[in-house]
Parts: sequence; C-alpha cells; structure tokens
Amino acid sequence: MLVFDEIVTGFRFAYGGAQELYGVTPDICTLGKIIGGGFPLAAIAGRQQIMAHFDKAAVGEDRWLMQLGTLSGNPVACVAGMKTMEVLRREGQYDRLRANGQRLMELGSAALTRHGIAHRAVGDPTLFEFVFTDGPVREYRDVFRSDGGRAAQFNRILMQEGMFKSPGKTYPSLALTDEDFALCEAAYEAAAAALGRA
Repeated sequence: MLVFDEIVTGFRFAYGGAQELYGVTPDICTLGKIIGGGFPLAAIAGRQQIMAHFDKAAVGEDRWLMQLGTLSGNPVACVAGMKTMEVLRREGQYDRLRANGQRLMELGSAALTRHGIAHRAVGDPTLFEFVFTDGPVREYRDVFRSDGGRAAQFNRILMQEGMFKSPGKTYPSLALTDEDFALCEAAYEAAAAALGRA
C-alpha cells in the first residue's frame, strides 16, 4: 500500500498536492493544516475499498476500523477551509505562490552568496529551506550532515528582523506584498552578514 503524508504538501505543491505534482496516486493520503484555513482540521482520503473499513455497514463488524479525530468536523475550521480552497482554485494562484517562493529563495541565496556562506536552497518554491553545506543535498542524511548551528542562527536572526517563519522551512504566502519582500530582503541581509562575521 502506498501512503502519502500530505499534511504539509497538500494544496501547497499544487491544488492536488504532491500527488498532482508528481503524477502519483497513493492508496491513502493524510491532509491537514490548509484544509482548515489555518484552523485545526485534518482528513484521511483513500481508495474506496480501503476507506470502506471505516463503515461498519459496508464491511461488517470483524473488518471494521474505528476512526476518530479531535480535529474532524469542526464547523468553523470547515468553513475556513472551504473558503481557502475556493481561493486556491482561482486562476493563477499557484503561479503566484511559486513566483513568491522563487523570489524569496533568490533573495536569501543572493544575500548568503554575497557574504561567502556555503549553502543550498532546497525544496520546491512553495516549501523550501536553506541548508548550510557546500555539498549536494539529495536526501535527509545530507541535511543532518550540514551545519545545523548555522541554520539555527540564520533562522533566529530572521525572526529578530521581523521575518516570521518556522525554525526550518519557509512557507511562502499568496498575501506577500512588495513591502514584505523588502522586509525579507533586509532580514536575509542581516542574517547573512551576521553569519559572515561569525
């Protein structure tokens, strides 16, 4: 059985998630985060013969599996998620999201390069991170071998400079403005300069 964890990639890589981007349909996938429009919500999706096991009437008592979820069916999250998905279906949204991510990747990489910091921008423009290494990054082991201390310092300075992001990956937004990009460029410059002095 092929299972995709699309908690992060669902509706981010494409409207159809990593499944659409890579042209692979899993037997089961998990979805979350974005389907709640920022509110707590999660879902499981899958092939009918697998999902039928959650329906006692369809498979009988001995083949039935109970499925419960604290985050299932919250009405506020459902409405927020439906609106989010409606926005994402609008023409050009994913082109814009990728362009925003690409711009952030280029701004960060340019600042790091200017200050002589070995790095790789890895991931998709809709979900990426800077890995501090001078070698290739092909898999998670390469990330573990990179300079995690430098990455932590970089991300800490970005936060101090007003660029709020997770401690690792960058999740670009459709809402970014030119003022936001200017703030990010200045934050990248400050962080890269600090790493260059260290």
